Amino acid sequence: MCRFRFTHPACLVASLVLVAMAGGAGAAEPPSAAERTAQALDSVRDDPLLLRDFLMRMPKGADLHSHLHSAVFAETLLADGAEDGLCVDPVAKAFTKSQPVMAGAEPKPVCEQGDMPAADVYEDPALYNALIDAFSMRGFVASEGETGHDHFFGAFKRFGGTDPMHTGEWLDELAGRAARQNVQYLELMATPTWHRLNDITKDVAWRDDLAALREELLAKGLAEDIPAARAFWDEAEMTRRGRERCGTPDERPACDVTLRYIYEVFRSTPKALVFAQALFGFELAAADPRVVAINFVGEEDDPTAMADYAEHMRMVGYLRSLYPDVHVSLHAGELAPGLVPPEGLCCHIRHAIEQAKTDRIGHGVDVMYEDKPSALLNDMADKGVLVEINLTSNDDVLGVAGKHHPFPLYPQIRRAGGLVDGRRRHRAYRSHPRTCPRRRDLRSRLRRPQGTGAQQPRIWLPARRQPVGRPWRLCQPRCGLRNGRDRRR
Repeated sequence: MCRFRFTHPACLVASLVLVAMAGGAGAAEPPSAAERTAQALDSVRDDPLLLRDFLMRMPKGADLHSHLHSAVFAETLLADGAEDGLCVDPVAKAFTKSQPVMAGAEPKPVCEQGDMPAADVYEDPALYNALIDAFSMRGFVASEGETGHDHFFGAFKRFGGTDPMHTGEWLDELAGRAARQNVQYLELMATPTWHRLNDITKDVAWRDDLAALREELLAKGLAEDIPAARAFWDEAEMTRRGRERCGTPDERPACDVTLRYIYEVFRSTPKALVFAQALFGFELAAADPRVVAINFVGEEDDPTAMADYAEHMRMVGYLRSLYPDVHVSLHAGELAPGLVPPEGLCCHIRHAIEQAKTDRIGHGVDVMYEDKPSALLNDMADKGVLVEINLTSNDDVLGVAGKHHPFPLYPQIRRAGGLVDGRRRHRAYRSHPRTCPRRRDLRSRLRRPQGTGAQQPRIWLPARRQPVGRPWRLCQPRCGLRNGRDRRR
């Protein structure tokens, strides 16, 4: 989740890409590009401000773990809530719904007693700042009764309710920020409008026979909303390209940032609804190349998520067998001792690897608390499973940092051929460099698709044949932490 605006040097240094250039030997030869880069890094390593500037300008490849709704800054969400006519509960520090009525020429929200229109918050600086803090991790200090985990997940409930039609504006905000940080590719976790999923599953009873359950859901018209979901992304991307003036002489650098989407499945809902979401996500990803994977989101330690976790992984494994071209990236191991009973740490990562057959996992913090962790790590390496490491998130939300974080363990299984600094080698790209090249070098190996303008997204494709919308493995970062964020969601 994108929560942080301050650069995390430890993670970024770990993800530093050095592109070596061929050259002859000899004392008179000038330093190579790699040597000059290393010298530049050494010269600023002990100066936080210069180091931040160096790392901001450094090409970073891809950001693979970002939640669209929570990557948007709290200031944006507050402005959107005001535009949507939402109200604010000044005590709970949360959006509330309003009943708009006509008052003069403009609709004015009517709020419950004690609430106030979100638009009026700007006249109260103290409340405005309190809402920014409540919607994010800015300035948060754990206290009795509220941990970082509670505050973080509680923020989603506080800032919910804004109109999904702002999605195009959010894409523009994130693409622009990525361009300024020299990030070339984003995978954003998001959920297009559900439409009738809740209605479809209302009378559907859970059953262990997943094939029969799938047939029932499809017979009730679940897949009929695929065109609406695709249209949702069409409209959002059109808004984004318009704001960035893509395809015009004065287009913004954000146009060069490739965006792809991961369909979110909310794991804390009833099992029948979880399966319906997952099925819809697989159907959508099979139909729309912009949707590159599915993921389960929400508190992994939620009682429902804990109780149903094994069933959730069985669902994913079953659907993968039917949709082999759809990728899976799962939140797994976002747990820590004390957050759940010791038995709860036994096997979430293992279930994600063995049952769901996931391509990637997010966090993987509790790996050494799982049963037979060494065997699990080797199995992950053998299968080439990528681990999205989120250092600052794990510190603020789980309280896991430093020597208690498993990040240093993953590179130790390098010889097994898989995980290296939270990055994985994929069989289809073994001939590619194992680090991300600079943007100009990357583009020399890529070709543009035919066509330009608003009807043709600006996508850089591998020179070898690969379906449009599947470049998610082309340039993997060496560390899963988002770069250059502040200590927010």
